Amino acid sequence: MRLFDLLFTLEAVFVLSGVSLGAIAVQSFADRSNPSRAGTGAFWLLLAVTFAGGSHMPSWLTGLLVLAMVAIDAAGHVRHGNYGEPAASERAAAARRIGNRILVPVLMIPLLTYGASVALAPLELDANRVVYASLGYASIIAAVVALLVTRARPVDVVTEGRRLSDAIGAIVILPQLLASLGAVFKAAGVGDVIASGVAAIVPADNLFLVVVVCCTGIAAFTFLLGNSFAAFPLVMAGVGVPMIVVPFGADPALVGLMVITAASCGTLCTPMAANFNIVPAALFEMRSTYGVIRFQAPFAAAMLVAHIVLLWAFIALGR
Repeated sequence: MRLFDLLFTLEAVFVLSGVSLGAIAVQSFADRSNPSRAGTGAFWLLLAVTFAGGSHMPSWLTGLLVLAMVAIDAAGHVRHGNYGEPAASERAAAARRIGNRILVPVLMIPLLTYGASVALAPLELDANRVVYASLGYASIIAAVVALLVTRARPVDVVTEGRRLSDAIGAIVILPQLLASLGAVFKAAGVGDVIASGVAAIVPADNLFLVVVVCCTGIAAFTFLLGNSFAAFPLVMAGVGVPMIVVPFGADPALVGLMVITAASCGTLCTPMAANFNIVPAALFEMRSTYGVIRFQAPFAAAMLVAHIVLLWAFIALGR
């Protein structure tokens, strides 16, 4: 049981992630075709250290490593290298040979994660620990299955991982930075500032206007922060709870659900949500970096209007 407690933790997954990033760093240092192999390798090595040893390092040291990564990227030293990709004809032939079997490892990740969560439910472990640890180990199993399906070499997992990591670039650390920024904002009392500002402008007894401010506010904060989970506590603490839940007797679960999904309207339109909106454009080599955002923006606007109307109607008609 002690071995299970040691391995089935989020920290264990972080260590494995650090090992993977360390392997990418080694390949980057060895890639003589990369005009900045030292800088690229150093960036991925520093990121590997923060993942593998972050729980045991003082926060000031982790902060210095992050600043070093930012400096390396700002100086233009994170670049693409040579990944030994086969010719287009060989890739097409492999795609025809494998067919839809390539989806097997992809579908295994959510299925194994869900299965592990259900199987471990009787142990009454922390839900976040179960989900994230299961996701990490499911990804490892899926990688092994992918090797069997494609008949690739184990080193190809690292090589393809490096190719994707280099394609994403330094924005791979953006989610962590934005989540930290949200925590800083909350600790600094930004939610209280929002509440006082909204109360001074919007009539507190006008449910519709308060709902408009709440939904558009979280969409705007998500646009700026690129992370709805960073914006959510700020808006709920500043507007959702004191101006909707308490005075109008609204169901907190209903308000929280509508507000967190309204945040996606900002996610769909911001380059700060790089993993959703910028990375796909880079991976698929789209002509426009912001092509995904341009396509999603009209849907985001329609969704925001729908959230405002629905949240207002649910509260007004349910009173």
